[in-house]
Order: sequence, then C-alpha cells, then structure tokens
Amino acid sequence: MAAAAESNIPFGPGKNNLWTKIIEHNKNLAKQPGGDAVRPDAILYFVGSRQGGKSTLLNRFLYPDKTDTPKATEGLEYTYARKSVSTNIERKDIAHIWEIAGTEKLSNEISACENIFLGMRQVATAVVVIVVDLSNPASVLPTLEYWLDKVKAKTGATYEKLERRGSKLPEQLKLRAKKVFGSSHEDANSVVHTGISLVVAATKYDTFKDGDAEVRKIMSRTLRYFAHTHGAGLVYMGGLQNDKGQNPKDLQEYRAQLNNFRALLNHLVFTGPDRKITGKVPVETDHMKQICIPSGTDKLKDVGRPRGGGDNAEGAHAEWKAVFEKLYPPVPKASDTDWSFDTEQYAEAVVDSVIQQKNAELAAYKKQQAAQSAQSRAARAGGATAAPRGARTAAPPPKK
Repeated sequence: MAAAAESNIPFGPGKNNLWTKIIEHNKNLAKQPGGDAVRPDAILYFVGSRQGGKSTLLNRFLYPDKTDTPKATEGLEYTYARKSVSTNIERKDIAHIWEIAGTEKLSNEISACENIFLGMRQVATAVVVIVVDLSNPASVLPTLEYWLDKVKAKTGATYEKLERRGSKLPEQLKLRAKKVFGSSHEDANSVVHTGISLVVAATKYDTFKDGDAEVRKIMSRTLRYFAHTHGAGLVYMGGLQNDKGQNPKDLQEYRAQLNNFRALLNHLVFTGPDRKITGKVPVETDHMKQICIPSGTDKLKDVGRPRGGGDNAEGAHAEWKAVFEKLYPPVPKASDTDWSFDTEQYAEAVVDSVIQQKNAELAAYKKQQAAQSAQSRAARAGGATAAPRGARTAAPPPKK
C-alpha cells in the first residue's frame, strides 16, 4: 500500500519529469557559491553621528552618481539592496539595510531591540558602519566609543543567549573574525573580535583636510588605534553632498575613495568577510591624505603611542583618549528633548492662529466626508449616479 502510494508521487524515487528537474535545479543552486544553503541574507547597519551624513553615505553607496541630499532620517529607516550572484546572473543576493537616527535616546531603544539590531538572526551576516563627523571633531571619539561599546554589549548578550541554547555560532564567528583579521597578525591577541564586520566611516573630510597638520595627525592616529583594536576598517569620506564648486583634483580623489568604500562594503555584505579584500582596495595611512585601511591591514607599531606614553600596551587606550580630549575637550551632553527654537516664530498668538486654521480645515474635511457617506448610502439604495469623471476626491485629514 505504501509502495503504491509512493509510486503515485510525481517527484518520488525513480521519477524523471518536470517536478524532479525543478527539485534538482534548486538543489544545484543551493550548492553554488552564494546559494541559500551557503549564505543567508546580509544585514547592514548605518549608525553614528547625528547629522553626520549617514543618509547621504547610504545614498551614495546605493546610487554612486546621485548627489542630491536625502531627507534626514527620523527614527529608523529601512531599505534593501540586491546583487546578482557571479555564478548565476539570474540569482540575487539580498542585503537588508537599517539606518538608525543619531539621537542617543532613540539609539538606546533601537539597539536594545532583539529583532532589529544584532539579534540572533542577524549576527551571522551583520556589517555595521559607524559614521563619525569630521566637521564636528569633538564628537568623533565619543560617538565612536559609544557605538563600539553598543556593538560589544549587544553581541555579548546575543552570544550568551545562543550559548545557552547550545549553539557554537558565537565561537565560530569570533574564530572567523580572527582568521579574516589575520590569525598570524602580530596584533591578533590585542584586538577585540566581536565576530561581526565593522567599518568606521569618517565623513565630511572636505571640511577637515585643510586643517593643521598636527591636528590631523592626532585625529587619524586616534581613529586608527580605536578602529584597529576593534578589528574595524577605517575610511575617510569627503565631497559626498555636492560635486559643484569642488576642486577637480579633490573631486577625483573623493570619487575614487567612494569607489573604495563601495568595493569594501560590497565585499563584506555580499561576498562575506571570509576572504580578504586587501588587493581590491588600496591602503592609505598617511594622515595628510584620505585614509583607507581595511580591517587587518594596520599595525599598532605603525600607529605608535602618544608622546610620553608608557610601555604598557593596555594603557594606550587611555593615552590616546587623553590626548584627543586635550585637543577637543568633551562637550556636555544635551538631552534629546532640549530643543532650541525661535520664540517669535512660536509666540502664543501665532500658535493660536494656526490651531484655529487647522480646526477649520478639519471641520471642512469632516463635512466633506459626511456628504460623501450620504451620497454612497443613496447610491447603494439606487437613488444616485456615479461621480463624474475628473471629480476631485477627498484629501486625507490634515495633520494637527
């Protein structure tokens, strides 16, 4: 009986038809590099400085020739990217892209969400781009430290949950990160390997490049130290918002760096960090130029220590932070709710006038909706005809 039932299944053993061909085709796809059985969808996060250019950088990553300024992110924004698999142009890899607005209160809330930021379903293919704003140098190190700490805390909590379930994924991700960084690298044991791919993008380099050489040196070496000891890449980005009025030589360099950034990110997102990208992205460590340092290509001995620094390697963190804060004293944090505004623009009489106007618009809208409802009821009863072509439809209710 069972054998007879099995023989009636169109894709059963020994069958050779359209169904069996489709199944075999899908199995072969899964075995190919980039197949579903090899790599799930990637997750890419853009986090960092408020008004630091996250939206612009994301926009130029997706559309390199699109120079218009995107709308500022309010809260959390989602988009996605697709890329054809090299072994099969009909097949697409998907990257889910999240951008988190820069307010600290919101960042704290979103980064705590299990299903959005570095949860159990995201850590295996996660890439985090931390944006710091060179046009606001005092904010650079606090922003970088804040997000590095967030990444370490969240991956630690996620790994703990996975380990309680008996998963070996946390250990595998950390070993993968160490291997990609370079297990034989002289600094391998001095690096915090979170298991995910990190890129520090220092934006608005065009506002910073003509500053004092010593200031630029301290900024670059501080960023190199913190990026390198966290297994992150470091890229300076400039000229993203507007090509007009730019020096042709600078513009050429900015575009070349954008290509480097896109190549690095595409590799991490769609190829995966399992293979190095050193040969595809040129390394630049000169503080007088646009820095580009993929993960694992820097060295602590090349970064050096601040003048007068000690011999204890662990003390370098505090030394570089002290030097940076001496140059850029910490700015007191303002609450996310501490908004400044023009008191004349929002005077009580003006506000009352606007409220009256909006109430009148809302009353007119309700009256229009009531008339349309009456018309619809009459039409259903057979006592009305359809509205003439070209008749205006009701607008959505105005925002109060």
